[in-house]
Amino acid sequence: MRILRVAIGFILCVAFFPAVIYATPEIHAEAYILIEKHSGRILAEHEAHRRMFPAATSMILTAILAYEHIGADEIIVVGNEITALPDGSARTGHEIGEELGLEDLIRSMLVGRGLDAANTVALTVARRVSGDEDMAFAQAQSFFANLMNERARALGAENSRFMNPHGYHHGNHFSTAYDLAQISRHAMNVATIAEIAAEGRFRQFANANELIGQYAYATGIRTGFTNRAGESLAAAASRGGVDLIAITLNSPIIDDAPTRWQDAISLFEYGFENYATRALLAPDTILGQMYVENPRLGDIGYLEFYNAIGREYFLSLRELARIQTYIEFLPQFVAYYGEESELHFVAPIEEGEKIGTISHILDGETLYITNLYAARHVPIRDTSSDIDYHMERIRQIFFSRASVPYWIAALSVLALLFIAAILIRNRIRQRKAKQGKYKMKL
Repeated sequence: MRILRVAIGFILCVAFFPAVIYATPEIHAEAYILIEKHSGRILAEHEAHRRMFPAATSMILTAILAYEHIGADEIIVVGNEITALPDGSARTGHEIGEELGLEDLIRSMLVGRGLDAANTVALTVARRVSGDEDMAFAQAQSFFANLMNERARALGAENSRFMNPHGYHHGNHFSTAYDLAQISRHAMNVATIAEIAAEGRFRQFANANELIGQYAYATGIRTGFTNRAGESLAAAASRGGVDLIAITLNSPIIDDAPTRWQDAISLFEYGFENYATRALLAPDTILGQMYVENPRLGDIGYLEFYNAIGREYFLSLRELARIQTYIEFLPQFVAYYGEESELHFVAPIEEGEKIGTISHILDGETLYITNLYAARHVPIRDTSSDIDYHMERIRQIFFSRASVPYWIAALSVLALLFIAAILIRNRIRQRKAKQGKYKMKL
């Protein structure tokens, strides 16, 4: 295919974005990741695929399974499963026989302390999916853990293993910052879960995520802590249409102060200051023009081309500066001509016909490819088109509105000539008649 590389910087909307590039902040966490929620783009990371203990952030996945398997209007009765927890486990304080709806089960896990609610969800979902309504809790917990692992893999979290629904320490219960980001990303795209994760309080408990209410842009999602896991956080924030998710695992306590809150804020501020959804290509934009080889007589001699679909991408200014733009024309519509081998369009081309593509490439990766279309009809030149052109010129000369004054002038001249001819003829006749008066026939 013929390839034309063009500079179209004028369509990169960078004028309204800050010129300062902010460096990746110093983060205390042993492992972390920052992603954009909608695209999943990784904006910053360190040891993101390292296996670590997720603690209570595991309940984000349990909340997803609860939402997917328990009806919104369903009432669940709490049973003995809430007693199947080690002493000292963080509980919301549910009682046997208590009735809970789906939203309160999720609130208990994401806003309250919730390990007891997680057990209730695990038993309910395991019995429902297995079809065994008498399944014991120990078996149900194992069954539910398998459901968690299957769902995690489906969400792109392939380096995790969950052994229980709540994250209480188990040597084979692990995840990664990357995997937890994928799970959290899905959870925050479920409206019910996202709304609950942003709440400040459930019953007697304030949300353990201290970013809620203290950091203006925080929107969720769950903390985690065990002695082995350390202090961890799955956090979400939104500002100016940008939605971010940050995962920090094992952020230390320094001078009696937890660092996980500042770690998350630093990651969010880095993301908000550096990245934005930038319009690389506005819809229906004339991107350029090129000469047409041997155009039909009367043609303007060039063809403009445009894209129909606009394109946006989540980028930093630094990435924006590295984007390369290419235009590639379909071979049947272009050819090289002249000593300098200039690329020209070749007729015929129909208006709105796809004539090529435009692509944006960042560091060797194609962000997207969009079709280009002809802005007008370009007819081919042949004998028939030449005749049509000349006939049209004749029609324009003799039958257009512009020709009316010429027709009037011509008709006026003809009328004058006609009148003059009549006058001359009458004069000749009169002269002949006068001469005939004096002639006699013998």
